Amino acid sequence: MFKEMYYHDDLENLAEEIVFEQIHEIIQEGEPEFKQNDVTIQDIAAIALNNMPAKYVSNFLEKQNPGPNLLEEVKDLKKYARRQVLKAIKKVNSNPHD
Repeated sequence: MFKEMYYHDDLENLAEEIVFEQIHEIIQEGEPEFKQNDVTIQDIAAIALNNMPAKYVSNFLEKQNPGPNLLEEVKDLKKYARRQVLKAIKKVNSNPHD
């Protein structure tokens, strides 16, 4: 309720985009295998994101032309996200919805 009072579309958690980018890359690589449906992918993303630090950016310039500090943080976050996505895939594969 209060979020709607102050929120604008400019606020973004980069970790979300990075996690889905890593899921996409793993799908393209074909390893490890997992069911590629909406439920499974959402489960993998949720598990990975729950283990990730949030990295919010809020303005257009920061998103379009990030400074060197942000670029370094994003690089590290991508490595961490990949590890978290791989762990999440293992967990989801061990506990399928079927």
